[in-house]
Amino acid sequence: MAREPARRPGRPRSQHARQAILAAAMELATAEGPASLHMEAIAKRAGVSKETLYRWWRSKTEVILDAMAEYGQQAVPLPDTGTLLGDLGEFLHATADSVNPPTASVLRHLAAAAAADEGQALQIRDRFLARRRAALGELLDRAVARGEIEAGHAVLARDLIYGSLWYRLIFRTGPVDHAWARDVAAAIAARSRPGA
Repeated sequence: MAREPARRPGRPRSQHARQAILAAAMELATAEGPASLHMEAIAKRAGVSKETLYRWWRSKTEVILDAMAEYGQQAVPLPDTGTLLGDLGEFLHATADSVNPPTASVLRHLAAAAAADEGQALQIRDRFLARRRAALGELLDRAVARGEIEAGHAVLARDLIYGSLWYRLIFRTGPVDHAWARDVAAAIAARSRPGA
């Protein structure tokens, strides 16, 4: 499971303030776009000082990544239907629902930042992508334990799922919708059956 990014030294975080900051960052990023977002605006919307913000995060990118990871965790809960197909179907349907136009815009911005700068790519991978992959990994690990999918196929399934999602998002080759969720879940589950 992905570890939470290390917290900077200082006073312990107020959970209320943290949630207010992450909510503010998400609201502003989806409304105005990440490029025009500033730490001062996040602090003002959250009702905290800029000093508080900088004590916990070094940059607006860190805040946005944590906000996106938190949003993903809340919008895409981890189902436990007892089957790989059921779990993947619910997980991917919720994923499709979470990728609304404003959120898709933020994700495209993150992809562009990752493509342009290796440091940004590592930060996006470690603060955001790793947490989403870990959630899907937990679902797939349960299927491995039930004998529904081999461990090697479970690792590949993560790449296939998120690869198809990002390909559609970045290059707009098709929607990330319920049909995508159903087809990807069915393809992974079918390939995972013994003898497939």
